[in-house]
Amino acid sequence: MTDPANPAEPAPEKSLLRRLSPYLAIAVIAAIVVIVLVVTGGGNGDDDGDDASVDTAPPAAEEPADDDSTDEDVTDAGEGDTAAPAADEPEDDDSTGGGDADAGEGDTPAEEDVTPAADPPDPPEPAEPEYPGIGSQAALANPHCDPETGRVRVPILDAPPCVVEWPEGADNGGSTAPGVTADSIVMVVRVDAGQTEIIDDVGGIPRAWKDVVDIYNEHFELWGRQVQLEFIDSSGSSEVAQRADATRAVNDFEPFFTHDATTDGDGRAIFEAEMAARGVIVWGAIVSWQETQDQPGFRWSGLADGRVTLLHVLEYVGKRVAGDPVQWAGDDSLIGEPRRIGMVYTDRWDRDFIDEQAALQGFELVEAVSYDEGAESTQRQERARVIAARMKDAGVTTVIAGTDNLFTGTLTKAATEQQWFPEWIITGYGAHDAAFFARGYDQQQWAHAFGPGPIGVRVDGVSTAYQLLFEWHHGRPPGSLAANQALSVVRWPLTCIHLTGPNLTPESFSEGCFAMPPTGGAYCDCVTTTGATFGDSLLPWTDYTAFDDMAEKWWDPTFEYTTPSGFTQVGAYLVVDGGRRYAVGGWPDGQPNVFDPDAAVFRLADYPPNEVLPSYER
Repeated sequence: MTDPANPAEPAPEKSLLRRLSPYLAIAVIAAIVVIVLVVTGGGNGDDDGDDASVDTAPPAAEEPADDDSTDEDVTDAGEGDTAAPAADEPEDDDSTGGGDADAGEGDTPAEEDVTPAADPPDPPEPAEPEYPGIGSQAALANPHCDPETGRVRVPILDAPPCVVEWPEGADNGGSTAPGVTADSIVMVVRVDAGQTEIIDDVGGIPRAWKDVVDIYNEHFELWGRQVQLEFIDSSGSSEVAQRADATRAVNDFEPFFTHDATTDGDGRAIFEAEMAARGVIVWGAIVSWQETQDQPGFRWSGLADGRVTLLHVLEYVGKRVAGDPVQWAGDDSLIGEPRRIGMVYTDRWDRDFIDEQAALQGFELVEAVSYDEGAESTQRQERARVIAARMKDAGVTTVIAGTDNLFTGTLTKAATEQQWFPEWIITGYGAHDAAFFARGYDQQQWAHAFGPGPIGVRVDGVSTAYQLLFEWHHGRPPGSLAANQALSVVRWPLTCIHLTGPNLTPESFSEGCFAMPPTGGAYCDCVTTTGATFGDSLLPWTDYTAFDDMAEKWWDPTFEYTTPSGFTQVGAYLVVDGGRRYAVGGWPDGQPNVFDPDAAVFRLADYPPNEVLPSYER
């Protein structure tokens, strides 16, 4: 999916300073709350406005030096006389006519040489605030800011940093880019056919998106503008239909950014690529690393791309799995044998990158086979049988599952058909570490699955923070899957706009995203939120996806729990070490502490002390 590029305004040197300086201040304030490890996925922010405090008044005119024509000399003159400013008196000189003799009546006194007083200097012009002014004193004075945390005053832990308040009616530059006017930013949402006919119906997709955008329009600083939603019905998933929809979206609405909310995941790729090619920022549900690099600055997503996933998984295997004997395979004859590690991976991943990273982590794959993620169901089944047979023949004891939630189920069933029962390494790719999907995998296989994944722990009986944000603003829960989807998407691009300032362009949008400090998860020692950054400070490339960290977990097929609605569910992921999350490069050495119920958690009884959500009156 898509991502924007860096703004052209600041020079590189100034940009770097701007990206770093505000967060030193924010880090001090945020320590009161426990916020973030700070400093952005690009670690950039704008200048904090300190320069505005420098006195710009012109220097005062220099006082004339003391001379002998001061008050004392003048008052020595006789009454009615005007004393000439006398220089040092020469010793007796006949040419002076008596020198000190009183001037006779009728004599004309000499003119006094008095330097006129300089006009007082003009008062200095008030300094213009610098926008966005992230973390500055002016930003902390914004009425939407909590000055104790340095973050926007909404009840979520990972709210963005405060920025300077935009004066009502000030000139924000107007139409700074296509889809932007003085008072609006156009976002097009592509929805399933027929949804535009029920735009205002509660429960419909358009209404859910409007309700979510209303939250950010009110509480985030959008620089005198409001996000204006427009909707188009999908005309189909074919390439022709997707291109036609992109043409219609641009011609009818000229959007600044877009999201494809259709439920047909295979019908988005062409639409998103075409929109980005037309200069529209695309915020996707998911995006590949290659797409972000091919269309930089125009392809973005909240979910991690494949290379972020690979960095985590291969580091995890190198530090915690490779080199040790098999412990948790489903085939008892494999226990204690040297591990022979294989990998099954989506064709969206790059084999060369996989081998390179495995070598850096000190191990080699004995077998690695890809599958076509876009293949039909029957083709997937046949491919899964071939892969399972190859892995078994290669003697793979431990397989890395770089597979989406659908193919993971197909592959585990094929493994059982082949009577191959290895250890499975979780990667979380395509949300395969969501319990909803895992219950559909072959349980004889998945009972031996462990590893890293992005989905962490939650507080028991409590909605997610963003669902609570919706309820805080609207006075009712979201009530639909569409609202939850919108909550997970909209937060990111509107955070970027909040951090951009009034001159909104695709380039400055990128700078706004890169100005977001690393926030949540591993960056604040938090377990109920996910760590997120953008930019190039923490990864070996410019990162256009938000989520960065993962937790260690394992699958327990016998674990039972009751949902808030009263349903009993069987099977759950249990998370190790209280839900602790790790950033890339942070995984510890040593054997995983998995398959021990006493060392894992499913839900937390309450928020950890440093993660209690802030409370504000609506």
